[in-house]
Amino acid sequence: MKTKLLRLLATAAGATALCVVSTIASAQSIKLWQVSSGYIELDKGFLTAMSGVGTKVKAPVTMHIIQHPRGLIVFDTGNNVAVSDGQCASYWGAGLCGAFNAQQTRDEVIDRQLQKLGFKADDVKYVIYSHFHLDHAGNIKMFPKARHVVQNAELKNAWWPEKFQRAAFVMKDFDTTRDFDFLELNGDFDLFGDGTVTILDSKGHTQGHQSLMLKLPKTGYVIMSGDAVYTAENEKGVVPGITWSANESMRSIDRLKQMRDTRNGQLWYSHEPAQFEEHKGKVFE
Repeated sequence: MKTKLLRLLATAAGATALCVVSTIASAQSIKLWQVSSGYIELDKGFLTAMSGVGTKVKAPVTMHIIQHPRGLIVFDTGNNVAVSDGQCASYWGAGLCGAFNAQQTRDEVIDRQLQKLGFKADDVKYVIYSHFHLDHAGNIKMFPKARHVVQNAELKNAWWPEKFQRAAFVMKDFDTTRDFDFLELNGDFDLFGDGTVTILDSKGHTQGHQSLMLKLPKTGYVIMSGDAVYTAENEKGVVPGITWSANESMRSIDRLKQMRDTRNGQLWYSHEPAQFEEHKGKVFE
């Protein structure tokens, strides 16, 4: 009986050790890349309310590719492929392109960015959206097989936007996606239940805006703010220029900063040229 018990304990210990090793190996395979869907040229006041109004700036349109043991993830899909190579007005229209002039080459579109890293669009298991504005959900139709992770409030707002919010939602980006596999959230959500990929409610820019927090084995915590924090100026207290609710926007900025600080992590902005250049071409593990 004693020998049998010892064998059982040894087997259990071995299984536990194997599980721990497997978990560590899985965690170490998480990788993050920040890429760009080109740039948009816009009035600085759209990014920083009451600051720099009338000054034209070029802002990178950031997207993120995440290799995870549970499946390949894309966070935001950038400008629609149809605006590439000087075709902005033919897709967005002259008025919208006058306000947000897309400067994107075909090779900067999300499918080509995936190819550069050895992936295909069909490899993507999850597409997570900060929100459904034209420069963040433009290529949702490239991922018909994926699960699309978005706040329920954002879907409602995108499909039936309030009049003052309509301009930045381009309905033909997502007009045929009603039957896609949507995971509709109502607040924060731990995607895999292990703390490695956590969606954060950061409403303010839109009614259903969300940010994404990763826990990387070497880099630690990285919070991709989406348009909750356009630039470093917003982090320092300048109110974002385009926002559904300035009050909620500032609450979300404070929340993301607190989460970053308590975890000794990093906060990545959506349209900050200097920070994008720092991340360009790097892999974060």
